Amino acid sequence: MTTVGTGRLTIDRPLPAIVGGEARPVPDVIAAVEPATGRTWAHVADCDAAVVGEAVTSAAAAFETWRATSLAHRQAVLWAIADRLTATAADWPALLATENGRAIREAGLIDVPTAAEIFRYFAGMARGVHGETIQGAPETSHVYTRREPLGVIAAIVPWNSPLISIAHKLAPALAAGNTIVVKPSELASVSTVRFVEAIADLVPPGVVNVVTGLGATTGDALVTDPRIAKISFTGGSASARTILSRAGARLTPALMELGGKGSLIVGPDADLDTLTDDVLTGIFAANGEVCFAASRLLAHADVHDELVDRITARADRIRVGDPLDASTQVGPLISAAHRDRVVQAVDRAVAEGATVCAGHRVPDLGGELGGGAFYRPTVLTDPDGGTSASCEEFFGPVLTVERWSDEDEAVARANSVAYGLACGVWTTDLARAHRIAGRLEAGMVWVNTWFATPLGQPQGGVKASGFGREGAAETIAEYQATKVVNVSLDTARPPMWD
Repeated sequence: MTTVGTGRLTIDRPLPAIVGGEARPVPDVIAAVEPATGRTWAHVADCDAAVVGEAVTSAAAAFETWRATSLAHRQAVLWAIADRLTATAADWPALLATENGRAIREAGLIDVPTAAEIFRYFAGMARGVHGETIQGAPETSHVYTRREPLGVIAAIVPWNSPLISIAHKLAPALAAGNTIVVKPSELASVSTVRFVEAIADLVPPGVVNVVTGLGATTGDALVTDPRIAKISFTGGSASARTILSRAGARLTPALMELGGKGSLIVGPDADLDTLTDDVLTGIFAANGEVCFAASRLLAHADVHDELVDRITARADRIRVGDPLDASTQVGPLISAAHRDRVVQAVDRAVAEGATVCAGHRVPDLGGELGGGAFYRPTVLTDPDGGTSASCEEFFGPVLTVERWSDEDEAVARANSVAYGLACGVWTTDLARAHRIAGRLEAGMVWVNTWFATPLGQPQGGVKASGFGREGAAETIAEYQATKVVNVSLDTARPPMWD
């Protein structure tokens, strides 16, 4: 990896697929486009079905050995991967910022240490894999269960936090004894290839493989391969429906971590100082391109106006710019096409009656950033929650603020959307906090905070936000099958036959 004249990263060699621990060059490539400038900074392999088949074959062969490894060995491998990430921590932030526009200070403070800690967490969980004795079985039997790995996992990771997503897929799957074929988003494949290259000496050949390419070709070949034991996907609902329709023909099980429309219900007694900080983090961190962003704020009438004023003033001061600049707070969106979709979605909401309080413009940054996919952090008011802005996922730095005075109405509005990933309640009234939290239809509910995702806390959603849980002890079970063994201890049989 080298830099061009302005200090921007560029990779001169085409990045290959990785099959069986070795580079697998392919004749066709896909351009990696830097969202901050619009320039091509790398090329990755465009894998066809034949290469995907080779990767699955490699993983299937490696599975027979990896599944037999001791729990202690798997633990040591996961810990070594975490150590490798930590030792190379300085190498990742600029690459991640170049790849998807994530502000470099966020990539350094959040992405790299979080990925390392995920591997350490599941290293700790690895030795806890065990079955159970069934105590209710008859005295004439000894019944117990075994927890066994599934086989080859198809891990499909998104573009918004690729390093963290890789860790969430690989760590529990490896701890459970599976092998993996990873397919990253075509919009952010470089970090995945570089990561697997960086750990190649830590895992046996074939245990972790990477195929890159388009979802409609490379991804389709992977999810329809009959040797895939399970699909683990993080991404959008539309892609999930396509994957599930294809996987359903073979009854391939799946873990789906999908989109969201996070509602934060603010009570009349909220601490507005701390709340404002968390609201800004909840919607504008990671450029707003987060599945459990706090994109919908339902503020009680007593605090609505003051809260809108506070958030608007702060949003107007956010520094939008080069993600490689340490002072930047919000970088570009993943692509110009995605930026344009966000702009059009806000335009539609405004036409429906929403009011723009901040942002909703493409900044003119000039120079090499002139071709970047930048968009100012945007705040909309939609008092009755009647526009599309209050129900559709923007996946960008857009906050919608609604007004409420009746608690039942606020909960009903929050639950009215198709999604059910993350919601929140902000109040000093414990009764209200627990009451609302219990009624919200979401996989995660935060009280007086947002983005609190300690390892061990299950992450996942309900409704159109998917199924399955990541980041917790129960995630190991997502990558294992339970086998029951029933041992007869006597020879007595009922008199059913002459």
